[in-house]
Amino acid sequence: MNPLLVLLFLLWSGFALAAAPASLQDELAEEAGMLGSILSDGRAVFFPESASYLPLSSLSGPGYSNGVAVLMTLGGWGGGATNNQYLALYAINDSIAGMSPVKTYRLLSVRHVGGKGDRLFTGVRETGKGLVLSGFSYAAEDPLCCPAEPLEVTFTFGARGELVPAASPTLGKESAR
Repeated sequence: MNPLLVLLFLLWSGFALAAAPASLQDELAEEAGMLGSILSDGRAVFFPESASYLPLSSLSGPGYSNGVAVLMTLGGWGGGATNNQYLALYAINDSIAGMSPVKTYRLLSVRHVGGKGDRLFTGVRETGKGLVLSGFSYAAEDPLCCPAEPLEVTFTFGARGELVPAASPTLGKESAR
């Protein structure tokens, strides 16, 4: 069987079976685009069509009672074909004394989680322990286009809403960073 077809099926099924990440809403896409501009080397661009977000019910802190996780990609580093994946955590600002917040979203944390030649994440889900990214890491024989070793990495929420990696992934050889 064609390995590319298998990879495409696995990628599709990973999105279909994860905890329903969705395409970015306009205001969230704008926030993620601004973050992409900050992270970029001036050549890398944010790809909103490949980004997804997951509403979070277990995230709370001063001025917010829930949030969203955004899995996003920046590509074209140094003018080339390299890409990097990031997991961003945004709080959804609460109303204060009946007044709506000026901005809906507030960036709490962002982490580089993968990229070409490293690992590729295709889904994110919320668990009682935090967020679990699912995807693939590279085995020694995998071509650069197509990591095939299943991998899950868990991140918890720190006291101030920061993303804290678990000690190690639940599958595979890579370490969470």
